[in-house]
Amino acid sequence: MALGRKLIAFALVVSCALAQQGSDDGSPPLDSLSPPTPSVPIAPGEKQFRVVYEWNVLDFAFTNEDERAQALYSGHYIPKNVIISDCKPFANRLYLTIPRMLPGVPATLGYVVRPENNGRTDPEIVPFPSWEMNERGNCSALQFVQGVAVDKHGIMWVVDSGRTETLTRGKDHVVCPPKIILLDLKRNGTVMLRYQFPESVVPAGNNYLNKIVVDDAFGGFAYITDNSGADPGIVVFSRRLTRSWKVRENNSMRAARNAVRFAVNGTELNFSIHIDSIALGPYYNPNLSPDQPVPDTLVNSQNYERNVYYSPLSSYHIYSLPASLLRDPEFNARATPRDILEAVVDYGRKQSQTDGMFMDNQGVLYYGLLGEHAVAKWDSYKPFTEKNQQIIAKDATYIQWVDSMGIDHEGYLYVVVNRLHNFVAGRLNPLEVNFRILRAKTGALSYVYTPDNLFNSDGKFLYSGASGEPFADNGLVYQYEGTTPASSRLAAAGILGASGAATSAASFAGFIGALVLGAVTSMIGRRTVV
Repeated sequence: MALGRKLIAFALVVSCALAQQGSDDGSPPLDSLSPPTPSVPIAPGEKQFRVVYEWNVLDFAFTNEDERAQALYSGHYIPKNVIISDCKPFANRLYLTIPRMLPGVPATLGYVVRPENNGRTDPEIVPFPSWEMNERGNCSALQFVQGVAVDKHGIMWVVDSGRTETLTRGKDHVVCPPKIILLDLKRNGTVMLRYQFPESVVPAGNNYLNKIVVDDAFGGFAYITDNSGADPGIVVFSRRLTRSWKVRENNSMRAARNAVRFAVNGTELNFSIHIDSIALGPYYNPNLSPDQPVPDTLVNSQNYERNVYYSPLSSYHIYSLPASLLRDPEFNARATPRDILEAVVDYGRKQSQTDGMFMDNQGVLYYGLLGEHAVAKWDSYKPFTEKNQQIIAKDATYIQWVDSMGIDHEGYLYVVVNRLHNFVAGRLNPLEVNFRILRAKTGALSYVYTPDNLFNSDGKFLYSGASGEPFADNGLVYQYEGTTPASSRLAAAGILGASGAATSAASFAGFIGALVLGAVTSMIGRRTVV
């Protein structure tokens, strides 16, 4: 595709009759790749970043003060050892991950209500789905959650690496099998699925499952970064197949020697951290170029692809692999390291190291620049040049270590800033603000809000059975009860034709729109910081 990408695309041509057929209820065919946008326009000033929440130390919503006092006395809650990492909005809540890097973290997953519904700027974190589901030492509960994703059905995909106190030495660690749990946010966290990763894919006690993105194709896939020192890579999980595998590529997924040393707010760091941040791009047609008008019949018979973008923390580069390649277990079983390497795209150099990144559904990638104390964006339909990498927020005080991001249903981009460099060194000052959540309006939605197409609209892949009832939680032996053979290579890999609109090059370019965040400011109440 002549859009500045080198891709391996697997195409299977389907007939125009299939491409044009409508649904059984008489609705129009799935022939549009135009992604949805927020219904509420951007008001003046909303494009500027504002600090909506900030904490010196993080607190939890204990039942009463006696319970909090007992937790403090017993060491169950040690305020200086608590840090937030990920943030994903849904409905009126912001869901936060609190990884148990040190002792004294009473819950590893929780939420606060959205800023409009809470007068406090430092709200207490409510454990989610419950205190019981966050019980340390109970391997059926959540032990160490750093990354979560929420799909467009309101299902939260929670990755639990299983090992606690990752920054301490000694034997007082919990080591549980790593797992992924699906929670229905519309039913207050009802468990829909539990899956335990096999030892051959994610070994217990020797992994660091970090960030996650979810792909709505063929029943749902998760792409998870594992930046363990011994075996870094992308862990792929298929909800439909209830199967996982790992994709490894040593050149792009391991730390780069020239990027292990950097400074954040004057603190010199020497971090050799492998693949960390990850994002999922929008659907596009790899056989179309912007200056190539194509007849409707050809457009409607093309395969549509998505890119999975990633970067080691200790790297100046952003890379990608085709999602169809990651989804194919048979390819990954037989692929040589050279096969994987040839599919990797290196987009070039960015200004600094990155921990958190997030893609919207218009193809715009937002990412942190740790050494620059900044948030940047890049339109992924354009070359990754210095000109196209735009810094949209920069502040040495307010933006110290961007860890993660998320976009809500109104198009607000939330950014977690957590001073991780000071936390790891044991230098957090409880008299200062250490954790912030910033917010700005973007005019787009999360990458999960994709247009309907033949990849994601098959009724057999939905989250409920034929009767409409959700699948039961069958512990770690959950089994999909569809009619399509799970062994089908084409279904597993996602190599199927998708219908397309009568799309011209101009309409493809119209996917992106102009996202101008303008001059960047931060604000708490009436206080503004440039």
